[in-house]
Amino acid sequence: MRRGLIIILAIILALFTFSENEIYKKDIRNRLVIQGIGIDLEEDGTYTVTLQAIDTNSSEASSADGASQPPLKSYKLTGETVYTAIKSVTEKEGKIPLYSQNRIILIGKSITKENMNDVIDFFVRDVEVGGTVYIAAAEKTAGEILTAKNGKELISAQTLENSIESYEYDAKIFATELYELINRYNSGSKDFALPLFSLQENGEEKSAEIVGTALFDNTEYREVISKNETIYLNVLSDEVYNTAIAFDGGKGTKVSLNIVKSKTKRKVTLTKDVPTFKIQVYMDADIAEISGGVSSAMTVKQIEEIKKKGEEYVEKSINATINSLYHKHNSDACGLGRLLYIFEKDFYRKNEKNIDSVLKNSLYEVDVQLNIRRIGHEYLSDY
Repeated sequence: MRRGLIIILAIILALFTFSENEIYKKDIRNRLVIQGIGIDLEEDGTYTVTLQAIDTNSSEASSADGASQPPLKSYKLTGETVYTAIKSVTEKEGKIPLYSQNRIILIGKSITKENMNDVIDFFVRDVEVGGTVYIAAAEKTAGEILTAKNGKELISAQTLENSIESYEYDAKIFATELYELINRYNSGSKDFALPLFSLQENGEEKSAEIVGTALFDNTEYREVISKNETIYLNVLSDEVYNTAIAFDGGKGTKVSLNIVKSKTKRKVTLTKDVPTFKIQVYMDADIAEISGGVSSAMTVKQIEEIKKKGEEYVEKSINATINSLYHKHNSDACGLGRLLYIFEKDFYRKNEKNIDSVLKNSLYEVDVQLNIRRIGHEYLSDY
């Protein structure tokens, strides 16, 4: 009887202790609410992890005013691994990191292809890390961006997230979410692209701006392509919404189009061990501006000329981007190698070790069909 009573009391005590521990974990005051994570590699092989977190000790942090951003605090931590570095923040703050609210992961330029595997492994294994968080590259170090202040306030991870999200309105920004990068790894492809942040300084004012797109060749940071090339990297990667292009419309005119939507279909065929990639692009566009000698009313012929010039310009730009990716940078950032793997699996496996050379020597056929929806006013037809 006594033994049974002791067992029951032990169970109750264990449940109470577990419950107390769970309450401790769930109490927001005991959690470090992570907003941004930056990872850099030091010369001695250790990692420096920079965390940007909501300062839950501040009275402003518990404010119900949704218009004001809660105060932020940054931490620089070192460790033999990414995990041990982040874990050490608990010793400093006495709080358990909460990753579910994280807005961005920044990778420093020092991260090599060997270390990138370790970085990805950490984020794959932690169940709290959301797969839809944006991942980006830093021109120098991730730490300098996540600790930079514009005046007295840190440049927030939310501001960086907002910059990347502008890809929905401007295809000059290339957005990559963590799950997309993980899928690349799982498919065997180690080439990818990330938006590249640079810290800009103007006196005491600082800002973090996206200056281009970083290409990673076999998971190692290699080159940077311009924002203009990024538009067509986005087109090659499938879909584009709401972006502007400008080109020579002929007869001294300059035409600006708003690309409302772009959809790309990609196919590959194999002829005598040479792949041919057929890239068909369908674009809906509105005429945003015409400069240089266009009358108030446009004829059908004028619209057809603009359509033709636009198609030629986009085709030329896509071919130039393909040349830049596969000949200049040896990068399959738009994932055509994956297409070859899906449809010509035996050929891909046979040539996997030399896939860069295969893609470099492949044929690329680009066809653009431009649909001009609006011209700004009712046009007059030829008769």
